[in-house]
Amino acid sequence: MIKKPAVSLVGALLGGAMLPAHADFIDDSHADLTLLNRYLNQQGRDVVGSTAKAKSYRDWGQGFQFNFRSGYTDGAVGFGLDLEAFYGLKLDSGGDLNNKDHQSRYPGSMFPLDDGKSANDFSVLSPTFKMRFLKDELRVGMLSQNNPMLANTDGRLYHQTNTGVQLVSKDLSDFTFTAGDIVRTKIRNESNDSDMTTGGGAKLSDRFLYGGADYTGLADTTLSLWYSNLQDYYQQAFIGAKHTSALPVGSLLSDFRAYRSLGVGGNANGDSDFATAGSYGDGLTKGRINQSTISLMESYSLAGHTIGLGAQKNTGDSDFPYLDSGLNSGDARQGPGAGADTPALTNLQLNKFQHAGEETWLAQYKYDFGQLGIKGLGFLATYAHGDKIKVTKGGDSEWERDLALSYQVPDGKLKGLGVTWKNAQANPSLTGQTKQDENRLYVSYVVPLW
Repeated sequence: MIKKPAVSLVGALLGGAMLPAHADFIDDSHADLTLLNRYLNQQGRDVVGSTAKAKSYRDWGQGFQFNFRSGYTDGAVGFGLDLEAFYGLKLDSGGDLNNKDHQSRYPGSMFPLDDGKSANDFSVLSPTFKMRFLKDELRVGMLSQNNPMLANTDGRLYHQTNTGVQLVSKDLSDFTFTAGDIVRTKIRNESNDSDMTTGGGAKLSDRFLYGGADYTGLADTTLSLWYSNLQDYYQQAFIGAKHTSALPVGSLLSDFRAYRSLGVGGNANGDSDFATAGSYGDGLTKGRINQSTISLMESYSLAGHTIGLGAQKNTGDSDFPYLDSGLNSGDARQGPGAGADTPALTNLQLNKFQHAGEETWLAQYKYDFGQLGIKGLGFLATYAHGDKIKVTKGGDSEWERDLALSYQVPDGKLKGLGVTWKNAQANPSLTGQTKQDENRLYVSYVVPLW
């Protein structure tokens, strides 16, 4: 008689799921070194409604990022370690915040500040411990994720990261469940972690909880339901749906997102230390978060071309809230939230179009030159216009135009080499905001080590 292999009790309860195949901590590991050379030039043209001189920034840096990803130890429960080490070297920057007058350049946002000037270098060491059981993965330490609650920017030499714990489960067919607890965050130009806030907050928070479920059981469709809570600031619920439709000619991608945000704790109680910027309620509710954001983007693709049209509407008496670092909020070089991205549809290169009451429409065009035989070359153009912004005085609209051209060597000896040029122009009519132009040039090369 041939004996059948035994199934664990846990596996039986999960529909007969078997333990993972043989894993090895060393043999399944890999490491690489990424060389990052990034240049950013931001020219302010004028400050709306002010005679103040618009500030200009220029940064150039070289980064070295080592990434190690281990496999898992063998057994029913596997353990592993990921490690990211980064060193950034300043090649050019300028300005001194201690010199208040007659500056043609100011310290940019690529490096930390050192006595009012851009530091010569900075470094980061970020380990992540991980554990796997069946189709569940638990990560503790540095987290670098993008989801409907979090958007981590990489628009400078280093990228934004968070510190905490995250569990992702795929045990249930067609579902991915995620739960996380963030206790600290690190913005793109700092070595140290910081407590958290959202735009305008005077006090910091040390807890950001998030969780959600993504369902892919319907053909070419992903349905999402998420929730997050930044202690003493806001809670946010999200419902989203993405669907790809195959048409007789080409295909259509639909992206729907809906957010509902409300103040909690100190913000909900009207504590002025937890009041946020961009809130236009009456004297009793000013500073409290109470808003909704709904958006839809339709993108049609054919033969390498993609044309997209989208719209977003913010309702309520406050701006769209999102996770930000306390270090950045006190940075004299930039306003609150300038070092963080939002997960909303309208998060562009320079602006976020997240203001209270703002109605935004955007158009986008992409082209993949692989259709012409130039694999790895791509072009992107985006235009967004927002108006009906709730303001106390001045204009109530803004627009931005972004261009990007990128090339990634697809194969051969130079595989891993990438070059990207980005150009943006922003023209707000809001009092106190800056009309500006920006150019970025990114060169990266990934060197596999093993």
